[in-house]
Amino acid sequence: MGRPRKFDPDRAVAQAAETFRVNGYAETSPQDLADSIGIGKGSLYNTFGSKHELFLRSLEHYAGVSLHELRAVLDTEGPIRDRIRAMLTGFVDADLADPDRCGCLVVNSAVEMGPHDEHAARLLGRSFDSSQAVLHTAFIAAQQAGEIAAEKDPKALACLMQSTMIGLRVLAKARVDRSRFDAAIDAAIMAI
Repeated sequence: MGRPRKFDPDRAVAQAAETFRVNGYAETSPQDLADSIGIGKGSLYNTFGSKHELFLRSLEHYAGVSLHELRAVLDTEGPIRDRIRAMLTGFVDADLADPDRCGCLVVNSAVEMGPHDEHAARLLGRSFDSSQAVLHTAFIAAQQAGEIAAEKDPKALACLMQSTMIGLRVLAKARVDRSRFDAAIDAAIMAI
């Protein structure tokens, strides 16, 4: 009979997500993961199988937390334009507050892993589909409430806001001036 685990696998996945977010997949070694979680490499492999399997679990965890946060902002009371501004500004503020500008694990992984990792690409596609669906639902409700003109396409607005959100997160990594973010957010809000 094996020794009992001395760590929480769910917490380990969350910590691994942070390590991958900071370093990227390629630059994160199994030893980096073991050190960040506080376990030996043997325990890492016994519990998660491989670095790639832990990455996929971490990415799925991170995407789920991000989707929950998106829903929390969009489910608040108030006009849709204010909620969308809060969503976009919240992401920018969080990214700019990070002195290392590590960005979002989902966006970073889409750039790093999406083009050549089929498993990651599928998971990322589901994440993007889920966040777009949350935005789409919010725009449908806002249109039904008379906040958005009838001729506006809620699905196209959801796609635009998601693309804006992703673009802003990439710009934050590039350390561009804050005024560029504010201008982009203003333009996105005017499109609603």
